Amino acid sequence: MSKPKVLIIQELWWPRGRGGVLATHLITEVLAKHGFEVRVVTGVRDYERINGVDFIYEPRLRASSKLGLWLNTYMLCREGWFKRIIEWADIVYIPRYAYPLIPLAKALGKRVIVHLHDYQPISYTAVIFHGDYFKSNFTRTFYYELHQHSLMRALITSPLTPINKLARGWVSQADSVVCVSNRQCEIIRERMPEIRDKSVVIYNPLPDIPPVRKELGEERVLLYLGGLSFVKGFHLVLRVAHELLGRHRDLRILMTRVEGYRSLPSNCVALGELPYQDVVKLHSRAYALLFPSMWEEPLPYVVLESMLMGTIPIAARTGGVPEVVVGSPAEDYLFTPEDANEFTDKIEAVLTQSRNYLLDVSAKLREHMLKLFSTEYVESKIVNLFESVLNSGNA
Repeated sequence: MSKPKVLIIQELWWPRGRGGVLATHLITEVLAKHGFEVRVVTGVRDYERINGVDFIYEPRLRASSKLGLWLNTYMLCREGWFKRIIEWADIVYIPRYAYPLIPLAKALGKRVIVHLHDYQPISYTAVIFHGDYFKSNFTRTFYYELHQHSLMRALITSPLTPINKLARGWVSQADSVVCVSNRQCEIIRERMPEIRDKSVVIYNPLPDIPPVRKELGEERVLLYLGGLSFVKGFHLVLRVAHELLGRHRDLRILMTRVEGYRSLPSNCVALGELPYQDVVKLHSRAYALLFPSMWEEPLPYVVLESMLMGTIPIAARTGGVPEVVVGSPAEDYLFTPEDANEFTDKIEAVLTQSRNYLLDVSAKLREHMLKLFSTEYVESKIVNLFESVLNSGNA
């Protein structure tokens, strides 16, 4: 019996990119491990290889914008070599935004799985804010671009929002739509009811991170890994840092991806862009992770990895975070999104704890994650999904 053939189309590949790209890399390893024949078409050259997986470099997938990507993907669908590689596959797997190839794959009789790591089919910016009160995609896009980038970007981008209806139409043709948390799936199903019966929740696999030996010194270190992003809550971190400056002279907030920002409080240290392994090392010194996100992040790897490395996430109660931390000590450190006072109180609660308490909690957080994201369970869910989609096509 021949191996099931899976074609993965993704613009970026690990180690380029962030959480969703890492998830695709880990899922590809699972498929290869369980006997699937996998080919990947990606827009980057410097990808991390996977044994038994063939990679094809296609630079047009590395477009500078979603509109550019969609146009390039449409043009690729008209080329013979690209049609032939789709014909080779039993399943076409789309874990990012290459949605225009879905109609071609369906026309060629292929099964299609779309994996959502955000809200692209229902939001032009792919973001849904916590307590999202916007009456239209236009106003949400304007608000996002204004605060995340600039007024000029908001004025240019907002009129383009109707184009996102194409994304919704493409994704609705998929045979299965994977969400990564129950909260994300709830939002998607509510706003896109046509995919309700073919949507499924599967948690992303955990990266293979060994236990981190905690070395908590006299200097109390907090981590913030969200960069200058408005939706990641950078402005809230700054506000809280100023508030804590006079209270804790031994406090340091280590920030990644904030190079060029000139008005950091003296208790903040800008580390710039760090390789993934260097970020992992920071957790050995960290008392807590700051995660004041303002949007419904489906399943933020930064929180998962923090718990896996025994660092308490002081996180906004939004997106998939509550369902991940429930039943663990981290549940006590959730706060209301955008509430700077409650955010400060949760930080104070960590800073007043003894080192023995933090070390005990560290072990409990890792144990909680390994149980919730059991390798065997997550892998079986992934494999069963691909097999069921394939079998439904053969029925």
